[in-house]
Amino acid sequence: MTRKHLIHAQHVVDVFKEKLSDSGRQHVGGRHFDELALLVESAISTAVLEAMEHTADTLVAQAEKLRKEAEHV
Repeated sequence: MTRKHLIHAQHVVDVFKEKLSDSGRQHVGGRHFDELALLVESAISTAVLEAMEHTADTLVAQAEKLRKEAEHV
C-alpha cells in the first residue's frame, strides 16, 4: 500500500512542478521536491489509515448489534 501512496505522491509533486515556472522549479530544487513528496505520501497514508480505522469501528459496531439481535431471536 505504501508503494502506491508514494507513486501517487510523486505524481502530485510532478503536477505541482509543471505549474511552476522554470525559475520557480530551480529555486525550490530537487531536495525540497523530494521532501514535498514525502509529506504528500504521509498525508495520503494517514488519511487511508484513518478511513480504515473508521471502517473497522463501524464493522465492530455492526457485529455487536447483530450479536445483540441474535440473542433475542
